[in-house]
Amino acid sequence: MPGSTLSTIMKNFLLTYLFIFSAIVLQAQIQGPLSGSSFTTVVIPGSNRTWTNPGNATISDDIYSTFGNITGGVGSYTDYLVATNFGFSIPLSATITGIVVEVERSDPNFCTSDYSVRIVKGSSIGSEIGPSERAVGSNYPSSDSYQSYGNAGDLWGEIWSPIDINEPTFGVAIAAQKSVSGTTGGRVDHIRIIIFYSYTVLPVKLVLFSALKKDNSVAVTWITTDEINMNRYEVERSINARDFINIKTVTSLDKTSETKYTITDNNPFSGISYYRLKTVEDNGTIKYSKIISLQFSTGSTVSIYPNVWKSGAPLNITNPENEKLTIYFFTISGQLACKTVTKSNEVPTELISKEKGILFFRITNEEGKICGSGKLIAN
Repeated sequence: MPGSTLSTIMKNFLLTYLFIFSAIVLQAQIQGPLSGSSFTTVVIPGSNRTWTNPGNATISDDIYSTFGNITGGVGSYTDYLVATNFGFSIPLSATITGIVVEVERSDPNFCTSDYSVRIVKGSSIGSEIGPSERAVGSNYPSSDSYQSYGNAGDLWGEIWSPIDINEPTFGVAIAAQKSVSGTTGGRVDHIRIIIFYSYTVLPVKLVLFSALKKDNSVAVTWITTDEINMNRYEVERSINARDFINIKTVTSLDKTSETKYTITDNNPFSGISYYRLKTVEDNGTIKYSKIISLQFSTGSTVSIYPNVWKSGAPLNITNPENEKLTIYFFTISGQLACKTVTKSNEVPTELISKEKGILFFRITNEEGKICGSGKLIAN
């Protein structure tokens, strides 16, 4: 065989191999930097000063969020300046790999340094001790400069899902301290965050995956091509896009032509149901489709309000017939936090009074039928 022909064949083989490989490898992605759009302050016990004009850290414009002079001695510190609502839209099938926070800051008097820099997850500021602290020891520079916290492989001591990052309550909390004797003039001009993530690109054999309402059920449909060596499909459902359960297993027809599959979910959640397709090949290889969501109402009007609830305040439920309803509260990681029962339009709150951040709830009647679900932000 002529050398040029062999070379051409090998080149085509390598190109084909690289194409197939690129269809299943993890794809690294970056989103940001995005700026915070909601700002507030949170008191730290023993703090000496708080921040004025916290919303001035929205953009880099030389208009500052400041705390003035910390009147105590060296080591005296401020409250937290908290930035949230960064507007991320990370794909739900992605895996978060790193978080970088960038803060544009300065102190013309060179008397300020970090006291604490912690991530905010589900409205909760990172633990007072442990791996979430990212403060650095150097002084704020005399003129504006960005300080980076974290890196492309740093998860700040937390476990993250795309929903955690996309939530308006995701952000960062910053506190400053007097680092040397003198008059502090610390200030922050801008806060922004960069998210690093990866996701698996499925082979092109899955050309459609959808969920549509059909009477009181949901029709989940997928279309495939080139099913050689495909063993089965598992349709999975979730109430929070994290914890999935298998609701139907379908054996592959193992066809190379376009093939359509449809299953019916007769028990969708009231509210939002999330679906994904698990593909299992003959050799045991498992891959997942993108996650899709569907807003579904079973006709029930049972819900909990207000959606943002402060401990000690009343928490209500739509229960005009005074049915016996059981409310299950779940943490953002899907763990059962507590459950309570009501026969009125008030929800007993003793068991959730110590919970903070996002809680998912599910409401069932005396027959055990789900008649409501949703999300509650507890402050």
